[in-house]
Amino acid sequence: MKRKIYIALLIFFLVLMIISGFYIFAWLIENSKSESIRKEEEKHLIVKNDNYELDNGITRDNSDTVGWLMVPGTKINYPVVQHTDNNYYLKHDFNKNYNSTGWIFMDYHNKFDDQNIVIYGHHRHDNSMFGSVDLLFNEDFYKNNENEIILVTESGTFKYKIFSVYRTSKEDFYNSTRFSDFNKTIDILRNRSQINFKEETAEVSQVITLSTCSADNKGRLVVHGYKK
Repeated sequence: MKRKIYIALLIFFLVLMIISGFYIFAWLIENSKSESIRKEEEKHLIVKNDNYELDNGITRDNSDTVGWLMVPGTKINYPVVQHTDNNYYLKHDFNKNYNSTGWIFMDYHNKFDDQNIVIYGHHRHDNSMFGSVDLLFNEDFYKNNENEIILVTESGTFKYKIFSVYRTSKEDFYNSTRFSDFNKTIDILRNRSQINFKEETAEVSQVITLSTCSADNKGRLVVHGYKK
């Protein structure tokens, strides 16, 4: 009897290991495909002095492309897409193929003249997509890096100073594209921050928001930067 139980348990754990190995292998393959796509599209990002431009080739590759996002000091360095909803790019890559890695995408409500530009991405354990956003929650990061978010669009290069980083529950406040009282909202977002950036936000003209799931998938990690 004990032998049968032992064999049954052995078979169970072997099957479990095979299934787990399959999912790990598939996860690695998807990550590899996403990184290959990112590198391929990076040829369309042209460096000009301290600014950047995107050539037309990137929109030929994907007509949903609206810009390119970079956060110096992290691995966040991706073309940004925008669909007709906020679900599609959770499970599709830049080439519009199914991929659990998803892609970096702008809120489908957004226009570039909105008060708040909201950009989403998965919090991947290999630090791809918005996986390396954790670095922005470490005060030591800012001793060696600029607290800066760079967004490149067809209109030019825009730089935002990070002024707030925090964890929150799922909500619709911070990812609204416009606010009834913009200045008051800026104060609320700044006061939420886990780090005191001591940034002057009296004349802010626009905010960029990076939003991703927390590691336990129960909350959100949020980063705000301002443009004057």
